[in-house]
Amino acid sequence: MPTPDFAWILKFRTILTYTGELSLLLPIWVGYQRWFVLQKHHKVVLWCCVMWAILTIVGEILFALKRHNLFVWNIVTILEALFLGYAFYLVLRSQKIRRLLRVAAVVFLVTALIDFFYLSGLGATTVYTVALESVLLIATVLLYFEQLLRELRTTSLEQNPMFVIGIGVITYFAGTVMVFLLQDSVSGVQEMIMMMVNSFLSLVLNAIIARAFWLVGRVQPPASAIASAPPYARRITRR
Repeated sequence: MPTPDFAWILKFRTILTYTGELSLLLPIWVGYQRWFVLQKHHKVVLWCCVMWAILTIVGEILFALKRHNLFVWNIVTILEALFLGYAFYLVLRSQKIRRLLRVAAVVFLVTALIDFFYLSGLGATTVYTVALESVLLIATVLLYFEQLLRELRTTSLEQNPMFVIGIGVITYFAGTVMVFLLQDSVSGVQEMIMMMVNSFLSLVLNAIIARAFWLVGRVQPPASAIASAPPYARRITRR
């Protein structure tokens, strides 16, 4: 029988887990409402959210039936890397970088398949794939940020949908990589805390993606005008 403290953590973890999963409906709903103004790379991210929702439902059904479901989350790892990587691939202009990303995608897929069937196996978290996924996605987003800095225009970065999504991707994958790498080596309260971190960061990522979809097609205030405005005017502009 769990102690009172352990029972409280278990209850809070359950609430946070389902809140994080249900939060997927937010970017899907906003993306659906903004579908006709979303560009191709935005739609790729939206389809990634749909994939997350579908496989989350499958995983939860298998969990309720007490069936093995870890392979579902391993599949999510592969698909989310491909979806999000492709979304940023579409907005990168350098042909050299795009060629490099195509090679990286092939290496990732080969590594993921080997990890899935041989290294980690079907019954464990594919730790090598998770580590490689985090490195590749964070590196890809940083390459996009570098492009934005080199081609800096007169729009506020916080109004750029892909920049906003990039912040969400870095926040989530940098924050959860150790959670998944250590998932199979911890138990009890430690495991619950790690899963709560994942659920909380999932909630943050879903909210950020929804915000990005909401920004698509909206007027972006010139950054130069914001920078030159007096303090009172800046506060009004932000609101």
